[in-house]
This record gives sequence, C-alpha cells and structure tokens, in this order.
Amino acid sequence: SSGINAEYGEAKDFVMDFFTDPTVQNSLKVFSSSRQELVLWGSHTVNSVQAERVPCSVTSMEFFDRLTRPGLVREMGAIYKCLDEEIEGFLVADELHKMLLSEESEHWEVYSEDERSEFLFLLFKLLVLGGPICQYDDTIERYLEVAKSLYKELVTVQKNTMTNQVEIASSVFKVSAWDEDICWFPGDEHAQTFCYLILDPVNRTCSALSHDFGKGIW
Repeated sequence: SSGINAEYGEAKDFVMDFFTDPTVQNSLKVFSSSRQELVLWGSHTVNSVQAERVPCSVTSMEFFDRLTRPGLVREMGAIYKCLDEEIEGFLVADELHKMLLSEESEHWEVYSEDERSEFLFLLFKLLVLGGPICQYDDTIERYLEVAKSLYKELVTVQKNTMTNQVEIASSVFKVSAWDEDICWFPGDEHAQTFCYLILDPVNRTCSALSHDFGKGIW
C-alpha cells in the first residue's frame, strides 16, 4: 500500500484499509467483559478512523539518564517513595509515578511536553503505570529493560547517508476505529487504552501494539 510511506494524508487511508481488512479483523483481540477473556475482534463496520502522528526520534536510552536525580531515582536504581495518593485513578506510592501523572510533581519538568509525547517515553509510561492491579517495581531497571526491548522490536533505524547519524525510519500513529460514535477498537477512552500502528518503510511491514485498561486482570 502507498500508505506504508506514512505521509499523514496517506496514513489515514492506510489505517482505514488496515481496520477494514478481514484478516486484521479476524486477528485483533479485545477483552470480553462477559467472558472475562480475550476474544477475536471479529467482523465490524468501520465508518471512520482516527490517526494521530506520534513523535518517534529518540535513538538512545540515555534519554532516561536524567531520571537519576535526588528525590526521584537513586544512583543504584531505587525509586523514591512518597505518601500514597490517587491520581487519575492510579494509586501513586512513589515519585516516578507522580512525575508521570502530576504536573504538581517537583520533577515534572525533567521532561518537556514534546519529550513526553515521544513514542519511547509513552512505552516507558505504559510499563510503569500498567493496569488496574499492576504490582509496581521498587527499582527502575526492569522498566527500562522492557521499554528498550519493546522499542527495538517495534522501531526500525537506519543511517542517514548525508549526516552519518542513526535515525528512526519508522512512523508511529495512535489509531482508533469507529462506527458512528462507538469506538470499536481499541475501546473506552483512557490514557492507558490505545492502539499504535508502527509503519516500517524499510521492510514494508506494519506492527500493531494495543492495550485496554481495566478490561483484564493486568
């Protein structure tokens, strides 16, 4: 498809083709509240789609080095604790969660708004916040390890022959499929409910990453 080139105008057409493809509809899984398990999405009428470009330019895990700072993460990786409070439906018991969720955190400005919209940052945030009954780690290492692994699996890099610098070749879109005012996929509105399509123009592939908050035990 020409949409694999990921220009925004073409991307929406590509997303519509993706969600209306019978193979995709019979491969994607959603959580069934009645059956309490993942089931195939199946055949649905898709009248419209949304596609929001997600910045994806970070090429080094040094992006997270600044988390190691007094009051946030210790040199050895331990995350500073804080008094329990609920923020946006999450029980916050440490400074890392507070930094991710609350502008009132003294560490909020460690990352700019643009940096917080980066795909790698969003993957990291997904892993730290998890689902409704996620058991949080006391140290940051596992979050960083899994974020790095996911990022490498989903994103393709290539060397710019003009600058000799490594750059991200993939394009990332946050997408959803609708029938009138009903969001068929990925589901109800929540910061942790999403579907990302990652388009790889080098290998001409498309990967999907989705998560539905509150519909499963994790």
